[in-house]
Amino acid sequence: MSIPVDYVPGARGHAVLAVGHDTDGREALAMWRLSPTGRAGGAWVERFDEVERDPERLIRIMSMMQHRCLVGWDSQAVDGVLARIADFLPAEMLSDLRAHILDVPELLTEISEHRAAYSAAVEQQRASTKSKLAPLAWPTEVPEQQELVAWAARVQSVAASPVAGTALTLTAAIARTAQLWQDTEQARYRRTYLRTLGEPQPLPPRWLARLREAVGGSYLASV
Repeated sequence: MSIPVDYVPGARGHAVLAVGHDTDGREALAMWRLSPTGRAGGAWVERFDEVERDPERLIRIMSMMQHRCLVGWDSQAVDGVLARIADFLPAEMLSDLRAHILDVPELLTEISEHRAAYSAAVEQQRASTKSKLAPLAWPTEVPEQQELVAWAARVQSVAASPVAGTALTLTAAIARTAQLWQDTEQARYRRTYLRTLGEPQPLPPRWLARLREAVGGSYLASV
């Protein structure tokens, strides 16, 4: 069984935003564009003094984040970054971005829910057939948020600046979370009797639905 890692029909992917300092210690905005499973497809770091001089450049970059879900450790953090750049963006663009925010913890929770349901299905099969079925084995357990933060933070050591490190940490967490789901589906699909639950999917249903919902946004910035 294979699961597509980059192309997911109907979904463009994610975006990561972070505010922090660049290599010169100036306040800057990092913007990462990601595939549906967390692979980076573009990265920008813009100093705020430059944004103030040329806000149109920020609008052009942020237009490439449209129709994607903004992802953060919590929605308040994402809202905080959007509030910092709100004066530079058209109102419609800002509203559209705010409408599609995902929290990493809710993504982890959805994966945990499906793993529990799959394990329950194994137990049901065991009871109905009296067979000696082994429990589902996951290559990696779903981590708590702080465990994922600590794991993903290791990538900061290769970042060009603190603000880039913040964006890279979150990017690594998204990719790792998507991999946890792919591991989940692979383990399920090895059991013939669990294939009745459906073909393997690249992302959990609610997560995938949110990405597809973002594609349906009505606003496109003129560039």
